[in-house]
Amino acid sequence: MTAGARDRGLAPAPPKAPDPRLEAAEARRRRALEEVDALDAEVERLSAELTAFSGRYDAELAACFTELADAERLLRRLQALEDELGRLSRLLEHPPARPRAGRSARPGRPREAPEPAAAAEGGEEGPGDGGVEFELLPEEVELKRLHRRLARLFHPDLAADGEERGRFSALMARVNEAYTRRDRAALELLAERAGAGGPGEDLSDGDRVAHAEKRAASLAGIAAALRRDRDRLLASDTGRLWEEARRRAERGGDLVAETRRDALAEAEDARADARRRLERVFRGAALVGRRRRSSMTGLVLGRGSGLRHFDPLAESPLVRRGVARLERARAGAPARALARSLEEAAERAPWEAAAALLAYFAEAARRPPESLATAEGWRQRWDAVRRSWPDAPDFERLLSRLPRHLELGLRAAGGELSAGLQFASAELLAGVRIALGRERVARVARDVLAELGPPLRCARCRRERPALHLLRTRGLDEVHGMACPRCGAVLRSYWKYGEAEGLEALAPLALELGLVAEQVVRLGGTSIAFQMLPGEREALTAERLAALFAELYLAPCRIEAGPAQVRVKAGGALLRRAAPVPQRGVRLEVEGRSGAETEEALRARIARRFRPAPAG
Repeated sequence: MTAGARDRGLAPAPPKAPDPRLEAAEARRRRALEEVDALDAEVERLSAELTAFSGRYDAELAACFTELADAERLLRRLQALEDELGRLSRLLEHPPARPRAGRSARPGRPREAPEPAAAAEGGEEGPGDGGVEFELLPEEVELKRLHRRLARLFHPDLAADGEERGRFSALMARVNEAYTRRDRAALELLAERAGAGGPGEDLSDGDRVAHAEKRAASLAGIAAALRRDRDRLLASDTGRLWEEARRRAERGGDLVAETRRDALAEAEDARADARRRLERVFRGAALVGRRRRSSMTGLVLGRGSGLRHFDPLAESPLVRRGVARLERARAGAPARALARSLEEAAERAPWEAAAALLAYFAEAARRPPESLATAEGWRQRWDAVRRSWPDAPDFERLLSRLPRHLELGLRAAGGELSAGLQFASAELLAGVRIALGRERVARVARDVLAELGPPLRCARCRRERPALHLLRTRGLDEVHGMACPRCGAVLRSYWKYGEAEGLEALAPLALELGLVAEQVVRLGGTSIAFQMLPGEREALTAERLAALFAELYLAPCRIEAGPAQVRVKAGGALLRRAAPVPQRGVRLEVEGRSGAETEEALRARIARRFRPAPAG
């Protein structure tokens, strides 16, 4: 370059020295951005690791934690029943004083204390959080976004006139130059001024310093929020478990496996405790029932000072009243819904229907059969019922996972207090009556009812099985029996007087379900019925029917006639000894007597059976 050119001002100007304030501000901005990027990556990684750990923890431990929660809930229920039985026993032993004259003494249930309101749950927010979520974008993406935004604002084709087109062309040139230099500060300042409608003059160093300081401060706020997020994740329940899992893994352990083992051991301990408490509940219910009968009997016989002014059982919130007559229970909407659910369960999970039917038979018997008089009896009957269903739970697991229509509780009926499985509401029993009309439910009901008899050994089959109850005869007399469910051999025969309870009260249901069959005959003007196994009824002959009549009526009443003297008629015609007996239209006669004479003689002998012989 010539000296003349330098003199004319054509020589390039020396480069401008960088402003140290701007360099320091930019350095602070870069450090803040690097910290934000690092914290963001750490929070994202930590969140992903905690999510994966939580998923594994829940997947592998949810079942055992549910099992533990079920067992602990059963324990709480049994503890409540034990406490209530203790309270009732104390009240029966030391009844409260009768109220003074002139004061109201109308009994009522004790008012229940209101439940404390559940505490609201909520997470803590860090200071300055405000619930704001920051959007963190990579530098290149942010530059492209700013460039596109400014291009949409300053592109010359968007100008309204020639003057504006020239200004837009100059501004767009500055935008492109800043983007080429990757000058994010210049692009951001141009965007801010354009948004505010300000002029597009050149950016001074002071502007750049102020912008860098502002950006660094903003990034510092984002970094603080990310640190709070990281600390909150580590302080959460999942974070603490994750840290513990890492520490145990470093020592060669496995937190999830060890927790599963401990939870299952706790659940097993809880079920063992439940078995012990269940026995105490059954014994406590029997004791309270005896004390109540003794207390009431003493008052009636005059040993007390007057009738008790309240009945502790009637006032107990945990003692449900039994239903006097199940067949009279009205079927409301809940009962009909229960009937539908039992029918579905009988096909999908028969043991669920079996549990409801077991509870139903215990209630229908008023006083539970002897096989259900103890906790061990319930457990044994349930094990026998569930034998053919591998997926069915054991007794303690059944009690800890009862459906909403069942509960473990206390029930007062027929002057007795009993414990065991029962319906949450007496009105639901009508739903079981409806469901028993469906064959799928009836099939399960037959299996359940067949297991409720006492275990007896059959000399013919040489095996011990739950015996099947038969109302061997009814009409003129009532004779009960326990029969082998396989061959029909009568293992025990007995008279029973008073209201039918226990297994005897279930005889109508056994007949309705087809577990036993019945043959009805006429003797004079009276109908007499004989119950037997369905297979025996199919093979019943006139000779066998005559033998039954002689065994159950003629011999006990000491009428001198044997099976050979009994005539079996159907439709007016005498049946041969080996002839099958039809279902209807059968009459019995004894040789030498009319049917009416035989009926009158039997009635007289039955009426005098247990009368004492006259003196002298």
